[in-house]
Amino acid sequence: MRVLSEIDVLVRDVRLAVRGFCKSPGFVIAVLFTLTLGIGANTAIFSLIDALLLRKLPVERPNEIVQLTPLRPDGMVLFSYPMFREMERDQQVFSGLIGWSPGGMVNIEVDGTLAQDNVTAVTGSYYSLLGARPYLGRLIEPADASLNSGSPSQVAVLGYDFWRRRLGGSPEIVGKQIQIEGQPFTVVGITNRWFTGMSPGEPPEVIIPLTAQPLIQGNSNFLQSLEDRSFLWLYVAGRLKEKLTIGQAQAQLQSTWPGLLAATAPTQTPGSRLQRWLSMKLDVRSAAIGIAPELRNQFRRPLYVVLGVTGVILLVACVNLAGLMLARGAAHSREMSIRLAIGANRWTLVRQVLTENLVLSVGGALLGLLTAFWGANALVVGLTRHYPTPVLLDLRPDLRIVFVTAGVAVITGLLFGLVPAISASRSDPVSALSENSRSVVGRRGFLGKSLTVAQIALSFVLLIGAGLLVRTFQKLNSIDLGIDKGALVEVALAPRPNGYRDLDMNEYHRQLVARISAIPGVQSVSFSDVSLPRQEGWRDMVSPASMGSSGPMADGTTVAPLFLQTLGIRLVEGRDFDWNDDDRRPSATVVSNSLAKQLFPGRRAVGQHIRFGVFPEFQSLEVIGVADDARIFDIRNQTPLTVYLPSLQHSKLALWGNLFIRAGVSGGAFFRDVTREVESLGHEYVTKTQLVSGVTSDMLVTEQVTAALSGVFAALALLIACVGLYGLMSYTVTRRTKEIGVRAALGAQRGNILWLVLRQSIALSVLGIVFGVLCSLVTSRALASMVYGLSTQDPSIIFAVSIILFTTTLLAAAYLPARRATRIEPMAALRQE
Repeated sequence: MRVLSEIDVLVRDVRLAVRGFCKSPGFVIAVLFTLTLGIGANTAIFSLIDALLLRKLPVERPNEIVQLTPLRPDGMVLFSYPMFREMERDQQVFSGLIGWSPGGMVNIEVDGTLAQDNVTAVTGSYYSLLGARPYLGRLIEPADASLNSGSPSQVAVLGYDFWRRRLGGSPEIVGKQIQIEGQPFTVVGITNRWFTGMSPGEPPEVIIPLTAQPLIQGNSNFLQSLEDRSFLWLYVAGRLKEKLTIGQAQAQLQSTWPGLLAATAPTQTPGSRLQRWLSMKLDVRSAAIGIAPELRNQFRRPLYVVLGVTGVILLVACVNLAGLMLARGAAHSREMSIRLAIGANRWTLVRQVLTENLVLSVGGALLGLLTAFWGANALVVGLTRHYPTPVLLDLRPDLRIVFVTAGVAVITGLLFGLVPAISASRSDPVSALSENSRSVVGRRGFLGKSLTVAQIALSFVLLIGAGLLVRTFQKLNSIDLGIDKGALVEVALAPRPNGYRDLDMNEYHRQLVARISAIPGVQSVSFSDVSLPRQEGWRDMVSPASMGSSGPMADGTTVAPLFLQTLGIRLVEGRDFDWNDDDRRPSATVVSNSLAKQLFPGRRAVGQHIRFGVFPEFQSLEVIGVADDARIFDIRNQTPLTVYLPSLQHSKLALWGNLFIRAGVSGGAFFRDVTREVESLGHEYVTKTQLVSGVTSDMLVTEQVTAALSGVFAALALLIACVGLYGLMSYTVTRRTKEIGVRAALGAQRGNILWLVLRQSIALSVLGIVFGVLCSLVTSRALASMVYGLSTQDPSIIFAVSIILFTTTLLAAAYLPARRATRIEPMAALRQE
């Protein structure tokens, strides 16, 4: 019965709250709009964090899935196929083991249309171990990846979104053939929507059996390709047996790991390469949330930063709404006093005030939840617009999102309702009934001022963070990469199906460069496997050949002759590669200036020999030139360590890449001429052509979006603070109407009255800025890893934000009420109560 009575009381309080809100719709709309923005922004960002970093895979018993990763001193690597088979045979802790390739862009021809799409190869038990079910047809089965028949099964499964995008969702595709790199594959099924396999956010578009992977790579001897021990290309995961823990599994695997390494080593020749191989460790960890290292590394920090920003926005909104509710409570103070005088207890009043706030907060949360889905999707599109394939995150609200949103709604309601509730509970019926409305407002003036100072201080913190992120983006966007970006064009190339079969790559590149060079306006042409700027590439240890194999990590890239000249990278000493630097000459290299100084301090680098990594062909590279530092890999790295290798000497490493053209002309006609010359040779086609001057902005999309969102939210916080200060000053002017009228009647000038009102707002703004500076000195340190070329306590930004905040609050929030005060007629004011 007591429970029922409590529910009845709650229902009654909610009805009273709704009835009261109907009398002030403008107030309710303003509060709901503020809450929708605050709660919606937090929910949108948390939805992204949940989908990418927290949500478990949509597979059977995801807590049993464990990832296995080999670790070298320079970082993680993948498994080779022989390593996977050896692990599968010897392990005793998993009910099943699966492997899959990271995926890659290859040629897929559907109904005569050729395009580059992502293809992933998986082991036969991949889907059955994950407990996946098809949307149509069937999925890859163990028999598909078996080599008992002597050749791999050429079947394919299509991802749901790929199927809808490229085939219009036609169910007739099941049983028909598509061409993958010129090889026929029969489509046997479609995956379910939202199923991304082991890679959240990156669903495979086309999935084939692991044993068929060599076919789409143009390897006629697929068995030899699979058995290549130096080819590390497989992610590996397993499902723990019942009642086994990760710790127990790790202990068993560590005991067999050294033997596995010895049995699958790519070389038996003693030396640094074998030693490095045998020194690898095995990392065993839960894969319940899947494996998406690139997406998570790129977006983890920015998402948490933006979540912090939206959290502060919500706090600013709560402080502002607390001021509004306080003012609303002042207007209803006599009602509260009458209720106390006739016997109502103070808890009843507090409960009623808190109920009103919670009703508003829940309404704002529901509206925020509706807008969060749209906002989160728009943010995903903005952050990943430069990705070659669409990023797919399941942003549908789950229980975690609902609970977090509900929790935020309750906490928000309590935060902005606590001060008015306490204020209502302290009402004295006798004194309150004898006060007029102006004196009641005056008594609550201290709380209003405190809330206004808090809003200004929080807005200052957000503006400082936004200023740091915006200045960082500007610095990175205008940074000197060490290349001449003007009139430089990057042309991305892709091979046609079987386009590289039996092709002399060196001779082909000679012909291609010669044809492009003959286009009118072209000044220089070269070829490289690098894309500008590429944040991830081929990295390995480099050291003088006369010393041990240990040394700094450097980025490696294969380039054709005239690459440095085409990009405008100046030679410090020595020479560039030419067309005579082929495999008949001693192995050569050009190194960056920073690397030369680090390897050969105080000595001339040209003529020295270096070793790069552990492969035999890179153990004695003669330095023929030293080039100026160029940030073609990491634009934040001021001292890039780079090893340039001639593509003519390493043609197997220079199969895929990009053309770089320096030309005095550009535009559609020029791009069409380039495309025509590339396709006339019949081996490759152009997938994208762009000016290098615009590439940097594309690579900084994360910084750009983070800075833009921080700026927008900081401006919103400033707007809310101005509204709060404007409301406070308006109430102040109203409260002091009689006093101002007396002063005017006694001869006070308009300037004196203006200053009388403005000085209070100036004091509040200055006090808020002072507190904001103190807070920002602590909170801005959280942005240290995202700031480039600036101090997190940069005086110029602090000064600029202080001026902006002070000027904005003074002009937008304080001046209008102050000006209204100067227009008060003395006689009208004196006639007021």
